[in-house]
Amino acid sequence: MLALVASSASWVVGPSLTPHHERGFELYRAREYERAIRMFELAQTLPGAGVDYKRVKNAGQAGSATAPPNPREWGEARFATQQQKLIAQYNIACCCSAMGDGVRALEIVRAYLDQVAEPLDALNEMLVDDDLLPVREGLRGLREELKREGGGGLFAPLGKLNDSMRSLAESVGVEWK
Repeated sequence: MLALVASSASWVVGPSLTPHHERGFELYRAREYERAIRMFELAQTLPGAGVDYKRVKNAGQAGSATAPPNPREWGEARFATQQQKLIAQYNIACCCSAMGDGVRALEIVRAYLDQVAEPLDALNEMLVDDDLLPVREGLRGLREELKREGGGGLFAPLGKLNDSMRSLAESVGVEWK
């Protein structure tokens, strides 16, 4: 799920990383954090592993011998996948933490946790990441906040809806399965 920039914990699961991610890792290891952040920001916006095929109308012009043919009439658009964007966002938080900008790092971590399905699990993994050591106390506070809220994250509204539907079903005598 994550690509960590830690020199001791470099691992990637999921989509292949873009050259901008790789360059960002190199800059991070060289302690050029501002430049690494720019590379990770580019990785969020430039084409990545995502592919979208769309029908294009210019399959050659009728009656024109000079128009280039497109026999399948399909165009390919590439984009950074959501997972690649999350990897870059996490690595930006690591860079901010290494620069000593704990407030910005925690803001980015909060935004990251709002986009993952299991924020508490992701936060527990962050607590053992050496790259986020300078903001570990802030992460612990964030974990306690998430525990009080009941997990939060991507599917939290559905969990609250599910609880309200369950109580409604019980009030009218319907068995919930």
